[in-house]
Amino acid sequence: MTSVPSPRRLAPLVLAGVLACSSGGSTAAAPAPTPAPTAGGTPPLRVEEAPAPSLSATVTGNGWVDGSAMAATSTRYFREVTGTRGQLFELKSDATGDEKDKACGTDWRASSARSLVTVTPDAAGFALAATATAKRGFWRSKATLSCTTINYTDAQAASMARGQAWITLGGGDADGDQLVIETTGSTSGEWALSVTDTAGQKFATTQVGSTLIAAVPGAGRYSVAASITARAAAGASKDSMDQRLRASVKASSVRNALAAAIGRAPLRDLQAPLTVTVPASVLATPMLEALTGYLPCDAKPGCGGKVSDLSVSAVDVRAAGGGAIVRLTLGGKKQSPMVVQLVGSTATEDDTLRISDLRLADGQPNIAKKRDLSAAVAAFAARASAVGAPLGPERRSAEAALRQRLPLRVGDLCAEAPAAPAPFLGTVPSA
Repeated sequence: MTSVPSPRRLAPLVLAGVLACSSGGSTAAAPAPTPAPTAGGTPPLRVEEAPAPSLSATVTGNGWVDGSAMAATSTRYFREVTGTRGQLFELKSDATGDEKDKACGTDWRASSARSLVTVTPDAAGFALAATATAKRGFWRSKATLSCTTINYTDAQAASMARGQAWITLGGGDADGDQLVIETTGSTSGEWALSVTDTAGQKFATTQVGSTLIAAVPGAGRYSVAASITARAAAGASKDSMDQRLRASVKASSVRNALAAAIGRAPLRDLQAPLTVTVPASVLATPMLEALTGYLPCDAKPGCGGKVSDLSVSAVDVRAAGGGAIVRLTLGGKKQSPMVVQLVGSTATEDDTLRISDLRLADGQPNIAKKRDLSAAVAAFAARASAVGAPLGPERRSAEAALRQRLPLRVGDLCAEAPAAPAPFLGTVPSA
């Protein structure tokens, strides 16, 4: 709220939570701690808006390949390599047995092993591919006069593809967020995924469908890493084996997704803010009407003397912290005009805005130390506190507009507005 005739802003009336679409329920927001009063007596801000969030990512691939084709001597390979940040990563190796050199005649088949790994970076994720192929070989050796003795050779191959996305979340250090990690493909077997910070601290993940959610404390850099491993073995039970695994990982943030959906930054506790702008005159005018002609000390015991005809001639309302400052211009035949400053917290009831606990602001000893004058001011404050400004149409319209932007779906996670009306959290001064 600012002084007349500038507008003042009521903010926020809060909607939305973060829910799993399959849950069919709702999660109530945790109550915010009650802030301590300010030194000057101005009501503290109960609503602290968060800075605009952002998300950026860098992706690196790495992996290893391992395999062997065995004959009289083993032919084996093993390589482990780290790729270049932001670039396609590929690693492959193969081996072939020496059955041809050992064979008697032309009836032979070479054993073979082949491994292939690729990691393809995406905007905030990556695609993994791991292939392992193994074929059993054989050759015939001479028994007496002919090539009748058959010999078998086994083969094995393995490949591991790993991608790592460093996610940088912008915003406030205390702006809690949830990393949403969408996965597809071969996410079972030898599949691993982890979320850590730059110090190596691990964050637990919760699974909703094929989506994993990790709660993080605020802005910073977080690693989302995942790997798949393919294995193939050819031997007595199987002449050949080919395993081809594919998986993808995509990271996003509930805070960023919600900001994009509603067109503004969510609150620090990941709620969607709803604001209504109200002219200062909506409260100042009815307050003046209620106080005009009111003489609280005309016949009240303990409130007479020089203030017996004290009355209000002007009212000014403006925002202060999490409430409002009301300035009353007082005067009378026995009292020259003076300005008294009241402070109070804003509240709503039945779609009506009130400053429900108006009281004398600190730093006015010329009033506080005079019993009759302070009693008169307390009476004016009590009457002004009872004055309300209707918010109905504006509030309902703003709430309906926000509800049209929800629910918000991120992977298999769903943020939806509760059925109950948006609760009032408090006021903030307009920018």
